[in-house]
Amino acid sequence: MSARIRPALDSLLHGLISLGLGALLAAFILVGASQQGGQGNSQLAADSLRMLWSPAIFAGVGVLLIANGLLRGLWLLLSRPRRVTIRPVLVRSSSGRPAAIAPPPPDAYRRACAELGLEPGSDWALVRSAWRRNLPQWHPDQGGAVDVWQRKLAAYTLLEAWQHFEAPP
Repeated sequence: MSARIRPALDSLLHGLISLGLGALLAAFILVGASQQGGQGNSQLAADSLRMLWSPAIFAGVGVLLIANGLLRGLWLLLSRPRRVTIRPVLVRSSSGRPAAIAPPPPDAYRRACAELGLEPGSDWALVRSAWRRNLPQWHPDQGGAVDVWQRKLAAYTLLEAWQHFEAPP
């Protein structure tokens, strides 16, 4: 299931549950009031009917949640995700004709390894041990600089994602 549609479906489900609970609670109260009225307890029957505000709240919240889910779903149908296209950059010669494609940006994997002081292609156990060993000196709560911490954390996160990407199924 798409992560974009999940909140809309959750809202619809919770709304239906709340509406159902409100209807069930109202039915129990009405049956009880009817029984009390049939037995001659008119005061108890009237008091029971005054308690119908509770299921009304459940039903009202259910209606609001259902409306929220429907509006979210409608919004998802009407809004499309934007597609980003990456086009190569052409380097032009002095004559104005394309000469060559510009070189790709620096390798993020190699930069992440260098940031953590590791060789590219290092085993994941070595990456984790280096991270854990240096974590106390890098973390801001332990006296490390925030900008250094952000760089180290970004590098480790990239290497972790790379490890999950490269790991065999």
